[in-house]
Amino acid sequence: MYINKNERKQISIKNIKIKKDYKLIDSPNTRKDKYKINIKSIPKKSLLLLNILISSIYLLLKNINEIIIYDTIKYDIVIPLNINDTKTFILQLDILKKYLYFDKMVIISKNNPKIINENISTIFINEEQLIQRENLISIFNKLGINETGRVNWYLQQFLKMSYSRICKNEYYLLWDSDTIPIRHINMFDNGHPLFDMKDEHHSPYFVTLQRLIPNIYFSKQSYISEHMIIKTEYMNNLLEQIENNNIISGKYFWEKILMSIDLNELTKSGFSEFEAYGNFVDTKFPRIYKHRNWSSKRDMSKYFGSIKNLNKQDFNWLSKDYYSITFEKWEIFENYNLNFVKNIEIQKLFRPKRLFKYYKRIIKKYRKRNFLSKFIWKIDFIFLN
Repeated sequence: MYINKNERKQISIKNIKIKKDYKLIDSPNTRKDKYKINIKSIPKKSLLLLNILISSIYLLLKNINEIIIYDTIKYDIVIPLNINDTKTFILQLDILKKYLYFDKMVIISKNNPKIINENISTIFINEEQLIQRENLISIFNKLGINETGRVNWYLQQFLKMSYSRICKNEYYLLWDSDTIPIRHINMFDNGHPLFDMKDEHHSPYFVTLQRLIPNIYFSKQSYISEHMIIKTEYMNNLLEQIENNNIISGKYFWEKILMSIDLNELTKSGFSEFEAYGNFVDTKFPRIYKHRNWSSKRDMSKYFGSIKNLNKQDFNWLSKDYYSITFEKWEIFENYNLNFVKNIEIQKLFRPKRLFKYYKRIIKKYRKRNFLSKFIWKIDFIFLN
């Protein structure tokens, strides 16, 4: 008879029938040594097989996170790419193919970067076929803003969104060109697409969204994770709903978005395509997507400078805590950071999250001493944990 946890409290011992001949406790006269196993009596072949079995189980449990379950739903990966970033991007192509399970790679750029990789089928789309940059500049000028340095940042978001109108697949994956996966990553769980959630909040995003979609609900977590699996139908629904908002001037979705952003935020960060799509879908199509807590590191340029400085040891260390890492251009790189984070002893003593959380404090001690004492670092490690 199976008794669940709630029923156990209600059932008394009297209601449970126990066979009379069942011994709950060994009698005092029972010989304890009869349960002992004489290892010498076991054949050597059996011991060898037992040893192999135990070793196999240990390795299986140790590498349980490395078991790969491939996505069965096909999708293309869509990456807006600045032509100046082509050389760096080519270095990560094999890594993208290793850890993500996309069918084709779609590169959206002003000029064809002519990316050739024998393992990846690549399609180039000229960004002007989707949205022309000059149209965004004209809206900035119309609003009395001559500073157009942020136009490209908004443009790459609108390109990702407008791709849904020419996409022939049910899903497509948005992926930032400066982001590198360092683990095998599935985008689906039992047929459900996954939203990868993080803890951050930028208020201007939600002010803009409230104007574009008045009845939208907002999640306590953030959908910004440098990538997102998009259901083509849902993205098209989002674009149509924005364009059908007659309160905001403009014809196309990108016009209405720019017109909805506060003027003082337009030259900063006034809109997020990830927050827009995620909150819209969870409002209008609840329970279609599942949520997964996402762990990534965005300021890797500050520590490693470039992907060129990463080796296998670094990837293995970083993958203990992160799914992906991002090399943002605006981060300032210093050589002493590189020497520190690549130190094998440091990597053995600290997990990545713990090291970066207390980085300033730890690096200060490291630079001051000019030497590394295992004993001292272990004390620090215990204290910080």
